[in-house]
Amino acid sequence: MWNNKKIPLVSMTVMALAIGSTYVSALETQVGETTVGLYGYARLNMAYNFDRDAGSANEGYFAEVAGSEDEGDVGDQFQISATQSRIGFRTSTPVEGSTLDTVIEGDFWSYNDDNTRFRLRHAYGSWNGILAGQTWSNYNTFVAATPTLDFFSTAGSYGGYGTRLAQLRYTIGGFSIAAEDPKAQLAENIDGSLPEDASLPDNDDAVSSMPALSLRYEDSMGDFSYSIAGIARQLKYDTGSEKDTEMGYGAFAAGAYHAGPVTLRAIVNASEGANSYLYLSGDYFNGADAYVDTNGKLQTLSGDGGALGLSYQISPQYSLNASHGYTDVELGDPTVGGNAGRKNKNTFLNLMWTPNERLMYGIEYGYFETELADGREEDASRVMVAAQYSF
Repeated sequence: MWNNKKIPLVSMTVMALAIGSTYVSALETQVGETTVGLYGYARLNMAYNFDRDAGSANEGYFAEVAGSEDEGDVGDQFQISATQSRIGFRTSTPVEGSTLDTVIEGDFWSYNDDNTRFRLRHAYGSWNGILAGQTWSNYNTFVAATPTLDFFSTAGSYGGYGTRLAQLRYTIGGFSIAAEDPKAQLAENIDGSLPEDASLPDNDDAVSSMPALSLRYEDSMGDFSYSIAGIARQLKYDTGSEKDTEMGYGAFAAGAYHAGPVTLRAIVNASEGANSYLYLSGDYFNGADAYVDTNGKLQTLSGDGGALGLSYQISPQYSLNASHGYTDVELGDPTVGGNAGRKNKNTFLNLMWTPNERLMYGIEYGYFETELADGREEDASRVMVAAQYSF
């Protein structure tokens, strides 16, 4: 028999359902010593783009805002989607004096909402502080994440990679260390002085011979919560005839202060050769880490970012949220293109109505601004409406 339960979150990794939530509603049943839970939600997102295309019904993209120089502004667009809907399955079993937890979760989301299919989000187990599988990067935090309807949310707000990676992690208290799937992105080289048909190594030639290593400490003191983290990862390319290796590093610090009905959040990020872990610093996702110069040497790119947010709980059912974030990845060389030399900013203001823990309705205004390596600046604005029904 399935029962409705409110389950306290025992670790950040279970925050797959809703950012900032302390409890997750679920259907539960008992099978021997194992507690089995089924959870998820059905969600509808609708968006209206005012002056030009700004993404899909689920989220905004800086790539769509930028468009191209010879592309006219195409606004007055309505979009609608239910592909953010998700479902998850989890178990909890006492094993050898500790608890074995497992989670399998997926949704139907895709970039630009153009490839609807079941997508794996989480697949991991944890026991006695040891986590193995795919879940949120250890170089990531929700401490400074102000709630938005936009699925991607505020630039720079998640601190790190901002999505889920295969990893092996050990946690003790508020401290965690992980070896993760390394993510690297080499910028395109657009040097017109190269001989015809010649090219420099690009992202297709990126390889790794070691995992990314991350450290994070997350805790709270009264009404103040905080998170600090660092990551080191290898940058490498190998074409078979040429290769080079560098190291990339990143760090962030985030905090949130709760004062009655008001919550203030802030985060700062810094990167040298680790912009793949600088949230929303690129066109569709994160920025470039390095490029290969004409001598075949890897040159790392620096980046920084940050976000501010405020939430006001008007009543138990209504909340008002405002956030602003930015990222900035250096160009490095005028012959470099792709996700280098890009500055992204976005701002959100929303009102959420939650008449019950299983119901959420909201309306949101979003503003996006991007500056490309050639100095071209573009912006776009949109309104989003969402309805979510959880189980």
